[in-house]
Amino acid sequence: MCKEQKSLFPTLIKYPDYDRNVGKIIREFLYENKGLTAQQQFLLYTMQFVMDKKMIETRRKDEILIADRYFSTTLCYQTLEGIDIKMALDYAKNFQIEVPDAVFYLNVDPDIAIKRKHGEDKEKNFREKDFDFIKKTHKQYQMLVEKQVWTKWVNIDGNKSVDEVTKEIYNVITNIK
Repeated sequence: MCKEQKSLFPTLIKYPDYDRNVGKIIREFLYENKGLTAQQQFLLYTMQFVMDKKMIETRRKDEILIADRYFSTTLCYQTLEGIDIKMALDYAKNFQIEVPDAVFYLNVDPDIAIKRKHGEDKEKNFREKDFDFIKKTHKQYQMLVEKQVWTKWVNIDGNKSVDEVTKEIYNVITNIK
């Protein structure tokens, strides 16, 4: 189907989905410090992508889907926790996790990210409070973007204002083939 035939209004899907059973366990892990091994984390996070595979595959034929976090996030976080990246990529292939057309990585300096995160009026999970982990994720994302792991990564300067970031993303989207 041509791009022109897709809905002009994007649909947002968000992961993890804390309203679903698996998402509730993930929420407990993040906000109640429930200990999970790297393997358990990986399986819980990816389970939602596997369960949503058909929905994503179907909807992306007629809609523009925007995922707020997806397998790319799992590639970053769970490989930092000890999951082998090759195993993770093999898993995604074997379970046919839908590969996005592009991942927009909002590249924000860790010090700015920390300042912004702590300016939000919402509960922070244990990872959002861990400055060292935030810096490690930034480095890990840099590697994923540089090596274009799993899909096309688009590096967006997230240090800019919201309007500037939005404009940059819009310009990239209108040129995606």
